[in-house]
Amino acid sequence: MKRLRVAILGVALTLLTSAGCGAESSPHGADALKTACDGIIGSSTIDEARTSSDFDDLHVASTSTSHANAAKTLLDEDHAAYACRISRNDSSESRSDALYIKFTPGLNHLFPEDQEQSYSSYRAYRLGNGMQATMEAGSADVYFSCRAKGKDSPVSVTGSFYSTLDLRPETRFRTLFRSSQEMSKLLKCENKINFPDPATMKYLPLQKD
Repeated sequence: MKRLRVAILGVALTLLTSAGCGAESSPHGADALKTACDGIIGSSTIDEARTSSDFDDLHVASTSTSHANAAKTLLDEDHAAYACRISRNDSSESRSDALYIKFTPGLNHLFPEDQEQSYSSYRAYRLGNGMQATMEAGSADVYFSCRAKGKDSPVSVTGSFYSTLDLRPETRFRTLFRSSQEMSKLLKCENKINFPDPATMKYLPLQKD
């Protein structure tokens, strides 16, 4: 009888432990990237990110973000908002971010319209129709104008991508453009906004020494 009670207790403890682990676990690593950002992070980007040393520690940030919430904030409150945040651990603190995408309304162009060059650590791109893009270490930005439904004047939108993961510039732009395309739909932009294939993008000539 004593052995039976011990066996029953062992099974009960095992079940409780398993249940506890399930409750505490949250998507991390590849699963975090798949479920974050409303699914805009593609499988090729996830495979590329696997080479990063902190890949298995990635978590969807504790603070709730989405493209829908970001679009509402831009239109209703006229200030910047995150559409996506992925942390290196289960934390809501910004210093733990491994990747984020943020949108800001009302900023000027990324670089002067008469600029004709890029620099050693900074690339500038003209994308047509007044759109611009820039790229620096770990980051990428895009600027576009949105004639949002119900607004008297166009809204300038700047999308910013930042990541500590090992991602190529082309991959950063591809993810940012997919996110920006989703935002343009949610903002109900009445003008056509088409982002180029990052593989075809040419930056302004590098500054000559």
